[in-house]
Amino acid sequence: MALLKPAEPAPEGALDKPAVAPVGALDKEPAAPAAPEPRALRVLRGIWDLICEHWFILGLGFAIGFAAAVPDFGRNGGWVAAQWSIKYGAVIVIFFLSGCSLKTKALVTAAARVHFHLFIQFICLVLTPAIGYGIARALMESGIDRNLVNGLVVAMAMPTTISTNVVFTKQSGGNEAAALINAVIGNIIGIFISPAWLTLYLGESGQAPYGDVIKQLAVTIIAPLIVGQLFQFFLPALVKWAQDRVNFGKIGNVMIILLVWNTFCNTFHKKVELGAGSWVPMLFLEIGLFLSFSAMCLALGTFAPLKRLFKLDKPDAVAVIMCGSTKTLALGMPLITVLYGKTSFAGIISLPLLIYHATQCLLGSLMIKHLKQWVNDEKRPGAWPASCVPPTGPDPAAGPDEEAPFNSAAPEKSTGRANGAAVAPPADDRVASGGGKDAAAAEHWLPPERVHPGTADPERGQAPRS
Repeated sequence: MALLKPAEPAPEGALDKPAVAPVGALDKEPAAPAAPEPRALRVLRGIWDLICEHWFILGLGFAIGFAAAVPDFGRNGGWVAAQWSIKYGAVIVIFFLSGCSLKTKALVTAAARVHFHLFIQFICLVLTPAIGYGIARALMESGIDRNLVNGLVVAMAMPTTISTNVVFTKQSGGNEAAALINAVIGNIIGIFISPAWLTLYLGESGQAPYGDVIKQLAVTIIAPLIVGQLFQFFLPALVKWAQDRVNFGKIGNVMIILLVWNTFCNTFHKKVELGAGSWVPMLFLEIGLFLSFSAMCLALGTFAPLKRLFKLDKPDAVAVIMCGSTKTLALGMPLITVLYGKTSFAGIISLPLLIYHATQCLLGSLMIKHLKQWVNDEKRPGAWPASCVPPTGPDPAAGPDEEAPFNSAAPEKSTGRANGAAVAPPADDRVASGGGKDAAAAEHWLPPERVHPGTADPERGQAPRS
């Protein structure tokens, strides 16, 4: 005989009856409402939330102000020996964390995309220097200091930055591996191309410190990256434990703040004397240049024929923006020292590069949130012009009550690339929605009338297009 009876099913309709409160429960007094939070506490909480949301921008502003107040603290050869502790240490930390985060297969796949890298380097080392030189020629007749104008040419002739583009690309949801590869490639070929542009544009001849630049790249980028990859291969549990407890992205941002602090400590230590009539217009000009270059890179990275040619998706377009529009100090400052180190206006020549570097850090950080939203938003197209994107709307082959499922969620979405090749999305997912799905087959980028025949969807009853 069983000690416990099996539960009997509840009678029909019993579950619909309201529950009866226990005796005495209604006699209890309701809990007193919580006291309102003091206004001062609400204000402090709002300020704290604002600081937490925009801490990077505020940190950059504090770094620049602190550098102006105490330039000897963070300059090269100063109190903290920043030429080693920051110039090398901060960059090493950034690329060690990248090595721990990036999969080896992703790096190999990104390195194999030679045409994509040549596309980015063409923008950074050919297109932007030519535009910068054209603007400088127009400014020669203005009242801006001539050495400052020449400094603009020097700044625009530099390759992409080493660390900022990688950190910002990752945080924007872009192709971090591609940005890292281009940071290395750009700074290696830049030691030959940048002096050539300065000889052509300014008539200044000189050799870049090849040995110093290559040694710096090897110590600060390649070696930490390899060590990070080894950690990931031999100590995956330790790397996973660290990633679960430490925000690698915020550490990278802190390193960027330290690099900006070091840059401005060096600038304020030189005490460059220049009239406001020269440096204020240059400041606004370079803000406009960075925004224009970023827009140009976005337009080129989402131009449908180029996307088809280089098999680009939205994360790739982010890498194009961050690598194509930025300029490095790592090669620029040593090259300026070689060409103008013995002159009295070397500080003025370097000022445009310093202004542009600060601009790309500040404005680039503001672009991160918007670029990430664009990458993750499948409804926002990742290509133009519209004639190269299949139209959305009702399916002409469907019934009157049916709509074409172009924007509907498909059972299986494209995941971007497999083994370096573009993966075609399902037939119902041909809108350029980005995030790896808009780098599909070649038919995706052709106008509707040029789609190859035989691409009908049997499930929707469409006839092949001719």
